[in-house]
Amino acid sequence: MTADATRMTAPDSARHGVLEDLPARLDAMADGLHAALAAKPAVEYEQDASPVFALLKQARATTMLIPSACGGQGAKAVDAVRFQAALGVLAPSAAIATTMHHYKIAALGQVAAAGDERAGAILTELAGDAQIIASGGAESMPGRDLRSLGSQAVRGAGGYRVTGLKRPCSLSTSMDMMSLMVELRAPDGTPEGYAQAFVDARAEGVAREPFWHSPVFRAAESHAVQLTDVRVPRERVFPLIGEVGRRFATDCYTWFQLLISASYLGVAGCLAEATPGERRAGSRAWTEAGAGIRRLEAELLDAARAVDEGAPAAKQLNLAMRARDRIEDDLAGLGNLLLRAAGGGMFARTCFFTMLAGALNAIAFHPPQRGAREGIGLELLTPDVKGRD
Repeated sequence: MTADATRMTAPDSARHGVLEDLPARLDAMADGLHAALAAKPAVEYEQDASPVFALLKQARATTMLIPSACGGQGAKAVDAVRFQAALGVLAPSAAIATTMHHYKIAALGQVAAAGDERAGAILTELAGDAQIIASGGAESMPGRDLRSLGSQAVRGAGGYRVTGLKRPCSLSTSMDMMSLMVELRAPDGTPEGYAQAFVDARAEGVAREPFWHSPVFRAAESHAVQLTDVRVPRERVFPLIGEVGRRFATDCYTWFQLLISASYLGVAGCLAEATPGERRAGSRAWTEAGAGIRRLEAELLDAARAVDEGAPAAKQLNLAMRARDRIEDDLAGLGNLLLRAAGGGMFARTCFFTMLAGALNAIAFHPPQRGAREGIGLELLTPDVKGRD
């Protein structure tokens, strides 16, 4: 790493930050977290984010969305969005990866609030050691129903045996537990619906294999996880049936859109903060990009407030999806402005700027992609959002 790269990735939010109150956003969840994370430049975390994951566990920021009744912080959606965006400024890959942890916990918290003791027990266990949970679901591709899964759970005495492959699976190295969407099967193979299975990451039959080779978000630990006949207790499998099951699936999508969108805004913020101060001064491109990032965050925060205010599930989901789509449409263009602001000298000396700018396009690959918005949890999408391409 060059001295230029180290210097340029040090955030300067106090004087020229794109996102307001960056330290306060992080320290609201854990006192001193901003200073601890800012001790290293983002370019180092993009090679290895494991120190970030360790800091988040140590500070118990991993319990941000676990209900207080289960030993967590019970944070609001607005605060979670602000936190993820701030984390993305300091450690882009870590923000993308931990989205997979937080959104599943948030949705499971709603199940616990509805009185499900199994959900409460899992959340309490996760809160106890500030554990990290990875999330494995169906891959979103145009023309493919998200209910077409690659993992099965076969019912047996005392529980299920889960077999499947999830790739990529962020947090595959650091996870303590894995949440996996599965097709339920009777012992004779008869389909019995769909479920979320919560698998101990150390269980026999869980194996990790290299998968991710792109330099973009390489530190998110997005490798392949193979499950072969893994025993999962019955109380760790949640069939997606009835109103609770449908609401869980919808909440998963709502929270995912909020948090993944916030994380990508943070990635854009990282690119902005990496621009040297002398290049920012008087730069119309940098100023325009910063204003665009703040505008997109304001719309996303409006969607988060709908969650905090207990709006109907359909309103929550559609607001979150619209905010995500707006970010997906605008973010790459803002990244181009920031590349222009950084200048050709930085382009020549390091690939960090172009890597971050390219990374902004990856939001389009997260579920539910345009053209793949069918399945459990997406029934409440309005036609204009569901059919958007």
